[in-house]
Amino acid sequence: MLRPALIFTAALFALSAMPLASSAQDPFPGTWHGAAAVNGMSCTFDRVMTTTGTYSETERCGSLATGQSGTYHVFPNHTVSFVVTNYSPTRRYVLDNGYSGHYEPNAKPPGGTFRYTFTTPDTLVFRDVNYGGTLTYRRLR
Repeated sequence: MLRPALIFTAALFALSAMPLASSAQDPFPGTWHGAAAVNGMSCTFDRVMTTTGTYSETERCGSLATGQSGTYHVFPNHTVSFVVTNYSPTRRYVLDNGYSGHYEPNAKPPGGTFRYTFTTPDTLVFRDVNYGGTLTYRRLR
């Protein structure tokens, strides 16, 4: 009885070490564009995902823009997680009395975990696991 359990466990370890079949055709690398209304402002999201598991994204809302970059990891349960390693702006100017002010640091963006669905090979829908928002990206290249 112990021997079949050991064989089964060894087989599981061997299978878990093998790359997933989908990794040969990784659907994430590319340049992606999304758009959404955020607090009444029209915003765009331009994300570049690489074959090495890194990403960069620029968010623009009106005349304002932020950016972040970092790493991402895809899980077998149709979930992707982003870890922010760099972002901008890292500080903001705060007025003290209308004529002068000082700089304060901005908080690091949280990254996030998203459930994903490819509705077509070039259309990717992210649903935020923690906050519930949805954003649709279209592949530009």
